[in-house]
Amino acid sequence: MTDQTAVRDTLTFSVRHPFPIVAETIEALVRAALPGALATDPGKAGLVIAALSDLDGLDLSPDARVAVLIDHADRRPVQEARSRGAVGALPLDLPADHLRAALAAVAAGRAWWPVITSADPEGDLSSSRKLDALSGQQFKVLDLMSRGRLNKQIAYDLGISEGTVKSHVSSILRKLGVERRTQAIATFITAHEAGTRVPVRASNGAGHLSQATHAAR
Repeated sequence: MTDQTAVRDTLTFSVRHPFPIVAETIEALVRAALPGALATDPGKAGLVIAALSDLDGLDLSPDARVAVLIDHADRRPVQEARSRGAVGALPLDLPADHLRAALAAVAAGRAWWPVITSADPEGDLSSSRKLDALSGQQFKVLDLMSRGRLNKQIAYDLGISEGTVKSHVSSILRKLGVERRTQAIATFITAHEAGTRVPVRASNGAGHLSQATHAAR
């Protein structure tokens, strides 16, 4: 039996991230890389994959390995992940197949760290400038994407058609210079953490948003 097979048979894992759509995407990638892996609570998991902000307060097993989800391969979050005893730092802007391979590596007990090509002190500012290119409606769509809303739900929340939402998503990806929703969300998170404030104008969809939120509870 290979090490990879053993991991597939026994691995328990838990994914934690402030944005549900990111957590769901990472969980799907883990299952794709290791079909036998079982999701469980952080305290019972052999591998915990979490954003740095989610590590505090987690009651982890003493034997748990921790891999940290970061937005980009920047020096500061990688250094912090190392200082927290993580076995790896996984940038969310990696291509899906590379991210899946990185997840398989840490699941197999190996360390995985990104190559940092340069320090990027302007990274947060760059993300903010990219968001400036979005229209008010596109920013609302991106905000709802970051909250884990699907296209159909966003359409209901904003009182527009699903086709219009898809068009907005395509424009958002193009303006931000990314290919996937998770990358757009990572850009949004980076700018948000840097304190970027983009005014969101009131719309007829405001009532729909509160109704949908209430219904989801």
